[in-house]
Amino acid sequence: MKCRLVDVFARQTFQGNGLTIFYDFESLSEQEMLLFTQEMRQFESVFLSGRPGNWSARIFTMEEELEFAGHPLLGLAYHLHQLYGSNEEQGVWQVALKGRTVTLTSHWEDGGGFKASMSQGEPEHLKTLSFKEASIFYQALNLPPDSCFSHPAEVITTGLPYLILPVDGNLEAIEFMVQDLSSLLSKHGAKFIYVLDTGTFEGRTWDNAGKVEDIATGSAAGPAAVYLFRQGLIRKNPVTIHQGRFSERPSEIEVALEFEGHDITNVEVSGHVVDVAEIRFAKR
Repeated sequence: MKCRLVDVFARQTFQGNGLTIFYDFESLSEQEMLLFTQEMRQFESVFLSGRPGNWSARIFTMEEELEFAGHPLLGLAYHLHQLYGSNEEQGVWQVALKGRTVTLTSHWEDGGGFKASMSQGEPEHLKTLSFKEASIFYQALNLPPDSCFSHPAEVITTGLPYLILPVDGNLEAIEFMVQDLSSLLSKHGAKFIYVLDTGTFEGRTWDNAGKVEDIATGSAAGPAAVYLFRQGLIRKNPVTIHQGRFSERPSEIEVALEFEGHDITNVEVSGHVVDVAEIRFAKR
């Protein structure tokens, strides 16, 4: 079985968020997909099936399957463009996930870089937390309850619901003081937490036990940009979200917001992708 290794949200190898694309397989069970993802020890892996015009994909973390994610789909756009795209023309790819179909676009830039984009659709604001509700999360991450006086915490989704927890700097002080955030987040309709510096537009996120920090999170960058707009913090569009500094894998995620009047009608997440390796698994 063959697979491709790429780095997403990076302009050179060994930066950004690594991804394994499994594509050369007849069929794998859900448990086998989980085992292969655990073997690669990356935040997520993507499994592609189908044929041109009828693609579907499944995305796994080392713990579970996700209905939606960002960097696996942008990495997948690179793989599809390599096989079926053109050096001169933009590629457009429809990929079915569990419960939704996403549109991916891709193209080679004049300078030789490869860029992929994903339409996340219309965002949904689920909840604004009170100061008391937000203070529980600040304390859970070893931050003072007044870490951000100016802006509230909000739950926003473009596919995965994130609690956007704003801070005025101090990202380096974060330390998990609880064993698992899952139950705390679920009370507010959120799946994961994204801590966002409202001054530098730099973010951090982890699995809910705080054991693995994600390097670059496309599914969170969309809600983060929506949050910045809602709080009146965006001065230009698109906006760049920074992530990965604390994992020594600096990443840049570009997010463009599309409007109809004052309403956001679509969130477009983009990033550069670089090829790393082709891998062949031994026969089992």
